[in-house]
Amino acid sequence: MSNNQASTLSGRAETIGRKYPHMLETILLLLAICGFILGYQEVSNQTGDGIFSLFATWCLFPFILLFSTEMIGRLVQAMNRD
Repeated sequence: MSNNQASTLSGRAETIGRKYPHMLETILLLLAICGFILGYQEVSNQTGDGIFSLFATWCLFPFILLFSTEMIGRLVQAMNRD
């Protein structure tokens, strides 16, 4: 491509919107990871012993953290639409 104009594969004209704050999502993901590292012992203590404790600590707790991070990311995406 010798020209500076970007085009899609189908030749459509696309408008460039606002920049998406990728750094905010990266920070949210790092906060979720830190939240898991700092909170897994508390979740394990709250759920007691046994298979449910393992399931809650290593499956449910990370799932809730990642789900929350994803929902916040989608909220940010919705706020940044034109």
